[in-house]
Amino acid sequence: MSYLRFDKTLMTNLEESLQREILRTNKAGAYHCTTIVDCNTRKYHGLLVIPVPNLDDENHVLLSSLDETVIQHGAEFNLGLHKYQGNHFSPNGHKYIREFDCEHIPATTYRVGGVVLRKEKIFVHHENRILIRYTLLDAHSATTLRFRPFLAFRSVREYTHENSQASRDYQIVENGIKTCMYPGYPELFMQLNKKCEFVFQPDWYRGIEYPKEQERGYDFNEDLYVPGYFEVDIKKGESIVFSAGTSEITPRKLKQTFDAEVADRTPRDSFYHCLKNSAHQFHNQQGDEHYILAGYPWFKCRARDMFISLPGLTLAIDEVDQFEDVMKTAEKVIRNFINDEPVGYKIYEMDHPDVLLWVVWALQQYAKETSREQCRRKYGKLLVDIMEFIRQRKHENLFLHENGLLFANGVDKAIT
Repeated sequence: MSYLRFDKTLMTNLEESLQREILRTNKAGAYHCTTIVDCNTRKYHGLLVIPVPNLDDENHVLLSSLDETVIQHGAEFNLGLHKYQGNHFSPNGHKYIREFDCEHIPATTYRVGGVVLRKEKIFVHHENRILIRYTLLDAHSATTLRFRPFLAFRSVREYTHENSQASRDYQIVENGIKTCMYPGYPELFMQLNKKCEFVFQPDWYRGIEYPKEQERGYDFNEDLYVPGYFEVDIKKGESIVFSAGTSEITPRKLKQTFDAEVADRTPRDSFYHCLKNSAHQFHNQQGDEHYILAGYPWFKCRARDMFISLPGLTLAIDEVDQFEDVMKTAEKVIRNFINDEPVGYKIYEMDHPDVLLWVVWALQQYAKETSREQCRRKYGKLLVDIMEFIRQRKHENLFLHENGLLFANGVDKAIT
């Protein structure tokens, strides 16, 4: 079956293609989100967006985008696409796109004259690293690729503008560079699997092909820092892997890492597998803590959403161990709440009146999937403690009446 495939007709029609977005995650809070033509149109779009816990509880865009340029016989063909105010676009790299498909991983095929280039993107699971593989499928003469990174280092809820506080320093690492624009942020390592040349050419969103109608900036008035560009020669049939992450990697391992991550992906060869793959995107594992996010890009781990969705995201796809792992973290939060102690974990809105009832419901689903005895052994004490907490009227907005009915004030706090 064809999971998702769009041809040149749709991809070159920006009214159609800009309405379609792609979202991929690393199961640890980081994500990549943009339109299928790699044109950022929202402030939460980015190539590498990660949580930075030591700054705040928001996600932050480190690498906004990566413009590719194909060079042959001294002629440059920019495959990038950026949107400006007034609905202007430049450069118009989408005109070179021949196909986008997501049969296994997101892949875009470009044709520039006699050059056919395929770009594939994948996240490394549980690591803040995105890998992009470029394969030269066809070429009739010597070909060079140029990669120009656009850095943001900002929260997804804010904009970035040219300022004197931003650091333009960088250090050379093996087959790449590392840089960090502001204190408190992690260093960003950008490396290739092949020896390349990095040309330092710092500027704030300049040096591309500006539309005459607009000086610079996205439609949401953002300036992005361009430290320079990488250049590397590529031969027909050869693959170049670009890595952007918060730690250094050995370049010779990049191809092997890319292949291993592809092999680990759930094949999209059935409707069930497509749902299973989507279910995995909501997991957020931070060390020993395991959460379910309410949704990308804005939402965090909200208690009600987590317990409502937990059985469907785990038990329904035969991942009982994942249910138990999430509940290991959730039980600590539940006990802190009913003992009137600080929650101490990144699960929000535990005090909403129906949350504890959804906990009980989720454990009922666990009992149906496994057995009542197994549920009693693992969670029996927790269930008793929850019911005693409610029965003794310790909840601020969930009361057990004398007639045995539960009451909650749904005016001040919405309940389901």
